[in-house]
Amino acid sequence: MTKKKAIFLTNKESLYSEITGGVQLCSQEFHGLIGKIEELDVSDYYVKFTRNILHRIIIKLGFENYNMYDIRKDTAALLKYINESKIEVVFINMASLIGYAEVIKQKFGEKVKVVLLSHGNHSGDFLHLISKPIDNPNRIKFFVRKVRLGLLISKESLFRVRYLDSVITLSETEKQIENWFGSKKTIFLPRKLEPKYINHKPIKGRIGFVGRLDHPPNLQGIQIVLEALKTLGTEEIEFRLVGAPLSYGDLIKDNYPFVKYLGELSDNELEDEVSTWTIFINPVWWYSTGASTKLAKAISWGIPIITTTAGMRGYFWKEGELIIADTPEEMAKRLIYISQDIDQVVKCEQNTKKVAQSGLTISDLTDLIRSSY
Repeated sequence: MTKKKAIFLTNKESLYSEITGGVQLCSQEFHGLIGKIEELDVSDYYVKFTRNILHRIIIKLGFENYNMYDIRKDTAALLKYINESKIEVVFINMASLIGYAEVIKQKFGEKVKVVLLSHGNHSGDFLHLISKPIDNPNRIKFFVRKVRLGLLISKESLFRVRYLDSVITLSETEKQIENWFGSKKTIFLPRKLEPKYINHKPIKGRIGFVGRLDHPPNLQGIQIVLEALKTLGTEEIEFRLVGAPLSYGDLIKDNYPFVKYLGELSDNELEDEVSTWTIFINPVWWYSTGASTKLAKAISWGIPIITTTAGMRGYFWKEGELIIADTPEEMAKRLIYISQDIDQVVKCEQNTKKVAQSGLTISDLTDLIRSSY
């Protein structure tokens, strides 16, 4: 069988890191699935963040999403590699790299298919920042943000119409947004679920959250739950918080004395820590971009999980269930009740393990990726 040659175009830091975050989890999942497609001969092609002074000024001003790479500087080497290696498919990992799609398409046209592996569109996250700000912006700052949102939307639409052959999304919600942007072809790829159970030794009353604390939906989601817990009373609760940056974690700890902030943990340290929790919390209150990648990790561990309906976007399974709570009050009540009852914790754990065992197969997922090119 003659294999098609392809490249996985990415920043190496998005794929490998000492501490594995949502970006790395999603990148590794895309990378692993593409590598299992037998008719593809895939190699990695790495690009680095820009050192261009003008780009760095733009990043400093907050217009960073599509100025993180020096496309002009990287173009000659990239196009030479594609030409000499006879590459037929380019998988672009993350929307922040779509600038490379323009130079590839201008040079090779339909000879090379360009597929965006989307972790979420940037305008969606920025819209959340405008409509639900974590600061108190003045009129000038608010106006600048609206201008930036318009620039993001127009650029995202332009690239999908002109330079991308298809977009693979993390959720059905994101698929509809991509269609609205004008994507020629959009494929929703559900998250891969697989059992990687940890030795669960839950401590009564101990619950926890893992995630980037400077990501507005995470920060606001956690604060909403903590406020609900504080209202009901936290005498029986020990809330464990894992994530960076430290300044945000320290602020949360100072405002909520029942929170134990642990900073950022290595993968091994995180598994040891989570093994003591009665419940893993996924407090996603809005349909933000992408999918909650940390949820896949928690499902693979086979531990009890409480989530909102919005927090489950991008997931599909046939058996089992997670604990669902779509209001802060309901989530707080269920956290307090279940975390105090180890028998209930064990029952919820068994349901999570059923979920972990009943997602789409690797064959199902690779077939979906095949349809993108």
